[in-house]
Amino acid sequence: MTDWTEKGHEPGVVVLRDWQWFVRHAIDKVVVFVFLAVVVLAALPMGGNRDWAWAPLCVVLGLIAILVSLGIGARGTHAVAALERLPLLVLIGCWLFFAAFALWQMTTWTPLTADAWLFKRAAEILGSAHAPIPAIAADAARNSLLKCQACALIFLMARTLCRDRDNARWLLFALVASGVLVVSYGIAMQMSTNSCYLGTYLRKQGALMPGDRCPMGGTFVNSNSFACYMGMCVVAALGLAFGSHRRKVKVAQGYHDDEDVRLVDWFNGQRVVLLALSVLMLGGMLMSASRAGFGASMAGVLFLGLLLVRGRGRSRTQLGGIFFVGFAIFLVVGGIAGSGLLSKFVVSVDDSSRLRIWSAAFQAIALSPWMGWGLGSFGDVFTLLQPANSLQPNDIAHSTPLETVVELGVFAAIPALVVVALPWAVCLRGGLTRRPAYRYLPAAAFAVAAVPILHSLIDFSLQMPAIGFATAALLGMGWAQAFSRSERSEQSFTPPE
Repeated sequence: MTDWTEKGHEPGVVVLRDWQWFVRHAIDKVVVFVFLAVVVLAALPMGGNRDWAWAPLCVVLGLIAILVSLGIGARGTHAVAALERLPLLVLIGCWLFFAAFALWQMTTWTPLTADAWLFKRAAEILGSAHAPIPAIAADAARNSLLKCQACALIFLMARTLCRDRDNARWLLFALVASGVLVVSYGIAMQMSTNSCYLGTYLRKQGALMPGDRCPMGGTFVNSNSFACYMGMCVVAALGLAFGSHRRKVKVAQGYHDDEDVRLVDWFNGQRVVLLALSVLMLGGMLMSASRAGFGASMAGVLFLGLLLVRGRGRSRTQLGGIFFVGFAIFLVVGGIAGSGLLSKFVVSVDDSSRLRIWSAAFQAIALSPWMGWGLGSFGDVFTLLQPANSLQPNDIAHSTPLETVVELGVFAAIPALVVVALPWAVCLRGGLTRRPAYRYLPAAAFAVAAVPILHSLIDFSLQMPAIGFATAALLGMGWAQAFSRSERSEQSFTPPE
C-alpha cells in the first residue's frame, strides 16, 4: 500500500489534493469536449441553418462561454501576450462598432433612409405602423446579430482553449470526424434517393421526376455549402497528416529535427487513415459539382503546402507527400467527378441569375450607401428591386462581402469585414513566422479558413451557421497558436551542465 502522507501534513492531505486535481482536470476536459462537439456537430442538423437548430446551439455556447470565462476548461490561459494586445484591441473595437451600428439600425434615433416610404405606405394601408428605421426587417436583424455574437464567443473560447496544442489538434480531428459523418450521410442519400432528399426535405427545385439525380449535399440543403465544408475538412486532414511530421534525433548538444525521415517511416497508421479520409471527402465534394467549392478547396491545399514547406529542405518525405497528394487528386478528379464537375468547367455557363442578384445589390447600395438596410434584410431588399426578368425569390446575395455592404452600408461594412480579415491575417503571420515544428497549427487554421472565406466571395457559405461556427473556432485556434509563448520558453531553456 502506497504511503500518500508527507512530512508535516496530516494523513490523507496529499490524497485529497490529488482527487481535487483529478476532478478539476476531468471537468476541464468535459468543457473542451462539449465545446468541440457543439462547433463541429452543428453541420448535422441541416447545416444548422434553421431556427430550431442554431438557436439551441447558441444557448449551449453561451453556457460554455460562462464556464470558460470563469477559468473552467483552460485555467490560466486568459493572459494576453504583449504582441497580441494591439491586434486584439483593434479586433474587439471593430466588433463592438459593428454590433453597435447593427443595433442603431433598429432604432428611431437615425436619419430617414431609403426605406422610409415603406413605413409610410404601411401606415396608409394598416392605419398605423412602426416609425421608420433603417432596418426593414428588425426580427431578421436580431437573429443575424445573435449568430454573429455566437461566432464571437466561439472565437474567444477557441483562443483560450486552444492555447493548449493538444486542444488545437483535437479541433482539427473533430472537424475531420464531422466531415466523415456528413459525407457518409451524403453517400447514403445518394444511394437511396439520388441525393434529392435530405431526410424528408426535397432538395430539388420543382417537381421530382423518376430518375432525377441531384448534386450531393450531405446534411446541407445547398450542395455548394456542402462542397465548402468538405473542402475545409480535406484541408484539416491534410494539415494533420503533413503538419508535425519530423522526429527528434538525439545529438551531443541535445535534440534536433530530422529532415531526412524516410518515406516508408513517414507513412504510419494515422497518416494513412487521414489521407484516405481526405480522398473520401474530396470525392464527396466533387460529386456536389461545385466549381467554386473545388477552386476554394484547392486554394486552401496550396496555401497549406506553401506554408508547411517554407523554410524547409526538399526532403524525400515532402516530395513524396506532394506527389502522393497530386496523384490522389488526379485519380479522384478523373475517376469520381465524371461529368458532374468537369462539364461545368468545359461548358462554363454564365450564371445570369447570380449576375441579376449582384446588379440588384449594387442598386440597393446606391439607394442607401451609408445607413444600409439592416442585417438579414437582403431578401426584403431584393423583393423591392427584383428585376422583371427574374421571377425566383432570393434572400441572399451570393457574395457575403457584397451582402454585408448592402445591409450595413459602406462605412460600417469596413470594420465588419476586418473582424474576419484580421484574425485570418494573424493566422498567416503565425504560419510564416513560427518555427517549422510549431507552425502547422496556425498554418492549418489559415488554410482551412481560406476555403469558406474565398468561397464566400461568390457565395454564402460563411452565412451558414455550421460553417461560420467552425471558421470562428479555427481562427481563434490559429490566433492562439500564432501568439503562443511555449516556443519562446523552450528556446530560452538551457540544460544544466
